[in-house]
Amino acid sequence: MTQPVPTEWDEVVDVVVVGSGGAALTAAVLAADGGATVTVLEKAAMVGGTTAVSGGVMWIPNNAHMAKAGIPDSRADALAYLKRVTGGRSDPALLEAFVDSAPEAVSYLEEHTPLELSSLTAFPDYYYPYEVPGRCPGGRSLEPAPFAFGRELPEWRERLVHRGTLMSLGSYTTLAEDLFAPKDAELQAELARREAEDVRPKGAALIGALFKGLLEREVTTQLETPVTDLVMDAGAVLGVVAGGRRIGARRGVILACGGFEWNPDMVRAFIGYDILPLSPPNNVGDGLSMAIAAGAQLANMGSYWGTPAMLDPGIVGDDGTPIPQFEGGRGTPGSIVVNRRGVRFANESMPYNDFPKAFGVFDASALEFPNEGPGWLIFDHGAKSGNQILSMAPGAPAPDWVAQADDIRGLAAAIDVDPDTLAATVERFNANAAEHVDPDFHRHRQGLMGPGALRPLDRPPFYALAIYPGTLGTNGGPRVNAHAQVLSQHGEPIEGLYAVGNTAANAFAWAYPSGGGTIGHGVVFAYRAGRHAAAQTNRFS
Repeated sequence: MTQPVPTEWDEVVDVVVVGSGGAALTAAVLAADGGATVTVLEKAAMVGGTTAVSGGVMWIPNNAHMAKAGIPDSRADALAYLKRVTGGRSDPALLEAFVDSAPEAVSYLEEHTPLELSSLTAFPDYYYPYEVPGRCPGGRSLEPAPFAFGRELPEWRERLVHRGTLMSLGSYTTLAEDLFAPKDAELQAELARREAEDVRPKGAALIGALFKGLLEREVTTQLETPVTDLVMDAGAVLGVVAGGRRIGARRGVILACGGFEWNPDMVRAFIGYDILPLSPPNNVGDGLSMAIAAGAQLANMGSYWGTPAMLDPGIVGDDGTPIPQFEGGRGTPGSIVVNRRGVRFANESMPYNDFPKAFGVFDASALEFPNEGPGWLIFDHGAKSGNQILSMAPGAPAPDWVAQADDIRGLAAAIDVDPDTLAATVERFNANAAEHVDPDFHRHRQGLMGPGALRPLDRPPFYALAIYPGTLGTNGGPRVNAHAQVLSQHGEPIEGLYAVGNTAANAFAWAYPSGGGTIGHGVVFAYRAGRHAAAQTNRFS
C-alpha cells in the first residue's frame, strides 16, 4: 500500500519506536541495521523504562554461553519445557519463533553493540525442582556485564535510569554477586570503584550498552515526548502523534512502551483484583489503548508477571507513601502464609511469579474470593534470625511496624485474624512439618523458594507481615504474530503496526520460565520486529 505524504507531517522517518526499555532499544538497533531511519520516542525524562531498574537478566535457551560452559541444551528441550510450563495456553508458532531466534538475537547484539553477557550457570529454570521435561539446571539466564556510563555515555549518564527503588537489588552489584559472591573486602572495593566511576550493573547495564549502540548508529531519541495516538488511513498505521507533532513512519511503528499495571481501571477490568506494581509508574497502558483504537485483537489480558509484595514504612517515595518491595521470608523454615481468615491457601515455596495468582482464586462453594489480599506471612523468631526481611536485619530487634506476640493467639489478635482459626492452622502445619511433610500443598517436595525446607513454627516470639499480590509488569495486550505484527480482530496483521515487550500479549501466556523471562522474551521479539519492519517497502510516495 502506497500513501501520499500528507502535508501535515512534522517529520517523516522509516520506523518509529515508542518506548526506551530493552525491547524498544533492541528493535531500534535492528531497524537501523536494516537500513531504516529510526526515531525513538520516550514520554519520560529518562531513557530505560522498567528494564533499567530490573535485574537485567535475559532467559535465552540454547545460547552460545551455555555451550562454552559445557551446559547441554537443545531446541527440543527448550520447546518441551515451554510447552509444559505454559500449559498449552500459548501459540506454538510463537514459542518456536522465540526458541529459534533467541540464541541468534543475543549473539547479534553482542557482536554489533557494546553489550557483553555472561551465563548464570548456577541459576536454574524456575521449574527445575518440578518434574518438567526439558528443564535446565542453569545457564539459560544471561546477565549483562557492568557498563561504564561515566566513560562511555558522559553526556547521557544523567538521562539514563539506573537506581531503582527495590532494596533487594543492589545498586552496584551484579545479580551473580548478589546471589553467589562472598561479601568480602575485595567485592566492597570493586563496588566502591563502580560507584566512583559510574559503572552500572543489571538492567542499567543492558540499557547503557544498547543505547550506546544507538548513538553509534546516529539514531534519534526524543525524551519527554509522549505518543498519544496512531495516525491511520484505511486500516493501516502511517505514523504517530507525539508531543503534539505528527511523525510519519514509512515502514512501521513499533509499540514497546510497557504494560498497564499502573492504570487501576485497566487492572480491575482485565485482571479483576488490585495488584501492587514494583515497576516505574509510567506504565499506564498507552500502547494498549492505541492498539485497541487500531482494532487489535487482545490476548492474555488477565495475566501479569507476578511477585508477592510487601510494604516497609521506612522505604517511601517522594510523597511519603511506602514503595512496594519484593517479598522477604516466604518459604523460609518456620514460616507460613495465611489469608485474612487465618488459613493457608498455597504452597509457600512456589515460584514468585505463581504465588500471587492464588490471591485471585474464586471459591464457588462460598461464592467469594477468600484469599483477596492482603495475606499474612507468619513466622517465628528462628525464621527472623536467619533472614533479611525488608529493612529488618536478622540480628536486630523487630521494628514497631512488625506485628509480634509471644504466642500465636496473641499474634492473631494483633492482625485482626480469628485466633482459633490461626491457631488451628499453625497446629496442623507444625504437626506435619515435624514429620517433614505437607499433605495440604506438598511444600516438602515442590517449590523454588527454599523447596523442601520445612520446620514447625515453634520458636517464639512470633511475627506477621502483610503480603500482597504484586507485579513486575502486565503481559497481556495486542495479539501478535511471529514478526511481532499486531493482529486485527480478523487475525490479519494491521499494516504498519508492531508490539513487543510488555505492550504485547506474551508468547509464554501466564508462565514465567525463569529469571529473565520478561526481558528475554521482549528482546527476542523486538529483534524480529526491528528486522521485519526495516525490510518493508516505503509506503509513502
